[in-house]
Order: sequence, then structure tokens, then C-alpha cells
Amino acid sequence: MRILITTGVFPPEIGGPATYVPIIASSLYERGHRVCVIAPEEKGMDCPILDPPYQIIRFSHARFLRFVNFFIELWRAFSIILKNVNDYEIIYINGLNLAATLVCLLKRKPSVVKVVGDGAWEFAYNRGWTSLNLDEFQTAKGWRFDILRLIHHTAAKRANSVIVPSYYLARIIKTWGVHPAQIQVVYNVIPIPKDEIETYPPDDNDIGFEGGLRLVTVGRLVSHKRIEGIINILAEDIPNARLTIIGEGPERENLEILVTYLGLEDRVQFTGQISPIKLRGALQHKFDIFILNSVYEGFSHSLLEAAHCGLPIIATSVGGNVEVIVDNENGILIPPESDFALLDAILRLQKDQALCQQLISNARQSMERFSLDRMFNETESALFKAIR
Repeated sequence: MRILITTGVFPPEIGGPATYVPIIASSLYERGHRVCVIAPEEKGMDCPILDPPYQIIRFSHARFLRFVNFFIELWRAFSIILKNVNDYEIIYINGLNLAATLVCLLKRKPSVVKVVGDGAWEFAYNRGWTSLNLDEFQTAKGWRFDILRLIHHTAAKRANSVIVPSYYLARIIKTWGVHPAQIQVVYNVIPIPKDEIETYPPDDNDIGFEGGLRLVTVGRLVSHKRIEGIINILAEDIPNARLTIIGEGPERENLEILVTYLGLEDRVQFTGQISPIKLRGALQHKFDIFILNSVYEGFSHSLLEAAHCGLPIIATSVGGNVEVIVDNENGILIPPESDFALLDAILRLQKDQALCQQLISNARQSMERFSLDRMFNETESALFKAIR
């Protein structure tokens, strides 16, 4: 096949697609397909992927006026996709959805869309337009929501096939009007060594704390991750605990202000974005408990990494989390937006090392069902099916 992949984020930027797209692009190339990736980029930031086997075409993010940037970037994406699409027989859409869909309609090209969440809900939730959870939002009324759905849902509704990383998301996109026969669940997998006894090199002292209960959370710093909930219980209820926040995002400034307000500067650390090998070294050597306190997750890469690196996991019982974590078997599930439940789970793990070791062992065994070969095979199959 000749496959054009579009994505809204690509290294050195962070996020699920930025992790997934380079992996799937390399795999498809190694299987004999011609692959090109189109993605935006930040000026002045060098791409860490040097000399990839597939082609990469970048265009600059728009940085003019807040409400104009969307249309400028839409036009840039549309123009560059349109310019290159004739050399390819299918578009695999992992971002730049509206621009890629417009090109597909204009050029009558088949498409496969990867849906990792509801962009309409994320946009509305992170800007305070709604306090509804993802399920409730699907039936919410309002002209702003209708515009967001037009922008974010059209690609899936027009696609030949839709790939989702969890059965939870499969159920969500059915409510958008996508036919069940077009939906294929393909679990995301990250390329980490299968050897359970492999030891990643210990990181230097710039990540994590020494002494006390060492907590860590990893992810994009956005409001639906509810990192402020972890910070709040740190201030009031666990005086010997320390928290490291790994990741970057628009909520970082607000979180830093909260940390300063609560007087926790010596107990909360922001690392920013770090490399995958540095992350795994830190997870394996520097922390005692991994926490994912989101109100929504489509399918979390960070849960897989924490399990592989031998950390007991506390996660909210939302979205795709429940397809990875079985409560009290390979982790602890808590209700979303429940600081009391989070606190109780942390104290429980702190007091019961036998439970920690049981969860760690079971989590590593449960990761065996997330296979890279299976992800590659099922993705390739969906692309072939769309062309036929």
C-alpha cells in the first residue's frame, strides 16, 4: 500500500499520537508499504527522530491570534495534504482530521481514522464550557457543542473504517452515528522490552525525591487529568509523601500556582517532558506508587509503562482504564473525582507491602496480552480492508 498518515502532534511534541505514529509508520514501512507522515511542528524544536525510513513532511504551527490560528492551521494542513495525496492510495488519519477529511472528499480517497478520544468533549471540558463527563456530553445540547462535534466527529463518520484503542471508545463513537461494522478495536501497545527482569539504568538525582512515600503521575498536563486532586491530598493528609509530575501541558502554570499557594514547593516536582528511556529508568528506580487520577482516559500508555516498570498502580475507573486494570488484582481502581478514595488507596498501599508486590506481579503478567505484532497486524488489516 501507499499510505499517507496525518497527525496533529509528532515528536518532539508529546501525547498519544506522538508516541503511536512513529511506531506504526516504521512498522508499516518494514512490512513493505510506502509511508509518508504529515504533521505540524514548533519552530526552533528539533525532531528527535533522525533519518526515519518513511518520509516526514512538516508545516509550522500557527501562532498569530487565538481565534485565527485554527483556520490558518486548517488551511496549511489542507494545502499540504492536498499537494501530496495523489501519490498515495489511502489516508490514515491520526490528527488534522478536518483537513484530511476534506481532502478525502475532494479526491475521493479512502480513509481509516484512529479515534483516541472525543476532541469535542476535551475542548469543551478543558475550557470550562461543560462539567459533564464524556458519556453525559454525548447528548448535551448547544450550538457550541454542535460546532465542536462537526469539527471533531466528521472524520470518523466519513471514514471507511475507524480504529479505537478500547471497547469503551467503540461504544462512544457509535453514538456519533458510526456503524458498528466500521469500528475495529485495536489496543495500543508501546515498544518496551518483554524481558521482565530487565533493569533500566537508574536516572540521576534530577528526577524524584529521596525518602518518604514517593508518588508519581505521568501524562499531558490538562484539566481532565485532575492532577490538582493529588496535590490537594498531599497538602492535607499525607505529610511524608512527595509527588513528581512528569509531563507538559497547558495546565502546568495553574498547577505550579496551586503548589506555591499550598506551600508544597519542597514536596512537589515538575520534570517537564523527558525521554522514554529516562522515564522508564525513573519509574523503575525512583517511585513507590503510580497514580492516574483522570476523569477520562481512552487508553493510557502510561498505565502500560508503570506496570512494566514494576510500580503498584492506582487509577480511576473511567474509560479504557478498566480494560487494563482489574481492581485489587493488578491495580486499584477508584471512582473519578474522589479525593477520599484516592487517599484511602494510597494509605492502603503504603501500609501493605505484600499487596503492592502482588499487584506488581499480576500487572506484569497481564501486560502479555498487549502485543505489538497484534497491533501491527490488525492496523494493517484495517487499511487493506478500507482500500478494497
